[in-house]
Amino acid sequence: MYPANKILAMALILTTMCFSLPGMAGSDGSVLRKAQRAGGWDFYLPLTYAEDAKIEGTHGSKVDINDDLGFGFGVGYNLNNHFQLGGLFNWNSRSYDATATRDDGSTARYSNWLETSTIALNGTYYILDSNITPFVSGMLGYTWMDTNIQDGPSSGYCWYDPWWGYVCSEYVPTKTASDLSYGAGLGVRFDINRAFSMQCSYNRAWIDIDNASGTPYFNTWRLDFIFRMF
Repeated sequence: MYPANKILAMALILTTMCFSLPGMAGSDGSVLRKAQRAGGWDFYLPLTYAEDAKIEGTHGSKVDINDDLGFGFGVGYNLNNHFQLGGLFNWNSRSYDATATRDDGSTARYSNWLETSTIALNGTYYILDSNITPFVSGMLGYTWMDTNIQDGPSSGYCWYDPWWGYVCSEYVPTKTASDLSYGAGLGVRFDINRAFSMQCSYNRAWIDIDNASGTPYFNTWRLDFIFRMF
């Protein structure tokens, strides 16, 4: 049985395409026409679906990360109708189950939420000089991960609020990591009109995580809503 998030993501992509394709026809009734991307800026609002993943460590330790939806934003400049350079930020929060191996060889199991965010430079090559085109992309960036596992004693702090008076809160440090990430994608772009486009893609990213066995990879499906400015 497919997870509910996967069904929701696929349904949203298919529904959006079905409603958009009729509006892409030109005055002569044809859907395919010459692209108008060159010299324009694209502003992205991507909806992402990250598949489940596994990270294996040393001595039998491992982390099973569940699938979930995420979001982000980005910007790109079209050098011409084929090449685009830009930047992208994305974020998601996924539950996970981990098995940790202690120094004495015993194991402990626990569950929590993993929050990840990535900021990256992105390059895209649109294969066709038309408003509907397949594309390939590559990215190089940095990924931050927060395991939400307490990593030290909590500390309290207070400040003065002009409305509420003195307000106190508590900060709990958690185990975090940041590592180099890189990846590639394959997809299809639809330029609906001069101001709005969509593209859907399948992407794989690798993250150089310390103490992991090999280089873990993560598969993500993306539906980008693109607002264009010339």
